[in-house]
Amino acid sequence: MHLTAAQAILFDMTYLIENIARHIADGSLSASDHIETCLAAIDDKNGQGQNTFIETYHDRARAEADAVDTARKNGWILPPFAGVSLSIKDLFDVAGEVTKAGSILLADSPPANADATIIARLRQAGFILIGRTNMTEFAFSGLGMNAHYGNPLSPYDRATGRVSGGSSSGSAVSVSDKMAAATIGSDTGGSTRAPASYCGIVGLKPSTARMPSDGVFPLSPSFDAAGPMGNSVACVSIIDSIIAGGSGIRETAFAAAGLRLAIPDGYLMEDLDTDIAAAFDAAIDRLHGAGVHVQKIRLDALEAMRPSNNPKSIVSAEAYAVHRHWLDSDHSEKYDPFIGRRLRGGADILAADYIDMFEKRDAVCHAIKMQTRGFDALMLPTTPGIAPAIADMPTIEKQLAMNARSLRNTAISNYLDRPTITIPCHQHGTAPVGLSLMGSRHHDRRLLAIAEGLEAIIRG
Repeated sequence: MHLTAAQAILFDMTYLIENIARHIADGSLSASDHIETCLAAIDDKNGQGQNTFIETYHDRARAEADAVDTARKNGWILPPFAGVSLSIKDLFDVAGEVTKAGSILLADSPPANADATIIARLRQAGFILIGRTNMTEFAFSGLGMNAHYGNPLSPYDRATGRVSGGSSSGSAVSVSDKMAAATIGSDTGGSTRAPASYCGIVGLKPSTARMPSDGVFPLSPSFDAAGPMGNSVACVSIIDSIIAGGSGIRETAFAAAGLRLAIPDGYLMEDLDTDIAAAFDAAIDRLHGAGVHVQKIRLDALEAMRPSNNPKSIVSAEAYAVHRHWLDSDHSEKYDPFIGRRLRGGADILAADYIDMFEKRDAVCHAIKMQTRGFDALMLPTTPGIAPAIADMPTIEKQLAMNARSLRNTAISNYLDRPTITIPCHQHGTAPVGLSLMGSRHHDRRLLAIAEGLEAIIRG
């Protein structure tokens, strides 16, 4: 792919939305050049564009970029991120478009009447939608494979063919492969963080109540949270602010020295791949060297509920409630068999059991809040393993087992409804590894300030 000098300004490892916005604003890069760079990456026949996007807005994105350039030349006051590219998971409503949620079941649904609130806020801030990204069907897997629209591959070891993580698989690859400057995914059990970890980028799961849910196809309303993914903590901090109704200001970084981090010793640290353990331990050493206090603690409330691949959960109950009328109809054969099997797992959960699950959740959240209140954040590997090879999962049973492993460490943040961010901690050229920082419930912006202060140390 040939790049002009202007395009090459931003086609590098930084590719940060602040840089792009600044270059567009000062005229050193046109919005049109930026958008054409993204579209060229999507259209590259040797790339991942075909599997990464379900739909691409070529004409619309070009027209909006031209409008930004014209307005800038005429001296108009533009939104702060005018012209910056953004991809969106195929879960968010865009006016006049059909939201398929990675399925074929919804392909003939009526188009949305309006943008989801999250999308409207991002467009008002000036972002240009580049397209709708591929995802696990109905967002119900941590692997990111899609039987209908293909499998976006992790940028690592593409010759082998490794999953990019789910359910926001195409979102992560769109950023790692520079098809978009940033992206919006959703996270119910790890769906922004597992893909971010497997693809070597930053991903955030916000506290659920902070994010508008209108115009977003649900999986489990008690756990769902829209979340940003990008190339830096600053990128996700800016987008998090916007979609939560703020002005798009990033947080001021906390000083690293003196911060207190706790590692939840127990099952979350067991059975780690060699690459994961080595990268995580090296990051701990760097944090120690920077004056960060790191301590292992035992969270008894977590250890008492060690997870298994158990279909009986709040998520499975709510997911079945969303899909039961399709699962029990002639449309059931349109589901990916893997997803259909998972959705049916919530069919026989009693109302009394559902209520008991919430009472247990409240008790666990309180116990862990009390035990961790002396720490600034919890720290753990985002996933216990590197991105698994697709060829190693030829059956539904093996997919189920690997899905459970992929989401083992991420799902706890959703259960506790605590904001969590994953930051790459691996050495360049090696398998991507994510390190997660988990903050306190509803203190998302404080977590982002902590992450800003630690990012360079974690990355090494």
